Amino acid sequence: MSVAERLADFDSDVLAVCRKYACDLEHSQHVANLADILFDAFLPLHALSDEERVVLRHAALLHDIGYFVDRKGHHRHGAYLVRSDEHLSDYPLDLRDLCAGVVRNHRRRARPGPKAMGRQRREAVRWLSALLRVADALDYEHEQRAAIAGVRARGRGFEIQVAGLDPLRLGDRLQAKADLLAQAAGGPVHFEREGA
Repeated sequence: MSVAERLADFDSDVLAVCRKYACDLEHSQHVANLADILFDAFLPLHALSDEERVVLRHAALLHDIGYFVDRKGHHRHGAYLVRSDEHLSDYPLDLRDLCAGVVRNHRRRARPGPKAMGRQRREAVRWLSALLRVADALDYEHEQRAAIAGVRARGRGFEIQVAGLDPLRLGDRLQAKADLLAQAAGGPVHFEREGA
């Protein structure tokens, strides 16, 4: 059994943590689906593993559990809960730290993680955080309307085509959340409504 398959066995534990901290599961699952699409779209650039894909899915499901403690610092509280909740005690420690780092970075200024993680793992934190930030921003209103219709190269950057809502409606928030993805991908990220 691969590590990714073994991690998938933790899906029920991750969902138990979501329920325990009363997070909006419909929002979290939608964000996880959007993040998975973005993971595939940027795979040629980040070259992350299936194991890291599962960690991204789990981080997306868990990204708002910190609201249980406090809305203002929910990203920090969420990271703490990922590291300390007993439901996740069997989750491999290095991957739990990776998941917590992604939860921590889904909002505000991104932190690369401790040097003890190693350069490759810190780069994984950066990429996974960047993908989660965009996925979360696309469902900022918790309405599960946004869909990613496609991602394509656009000049030196990238264009993410959005269906289900007008990305301009999300305003500067969406563009600000894409800054980390632009840094990781090496070019600006633009959003267009599908068919525009």
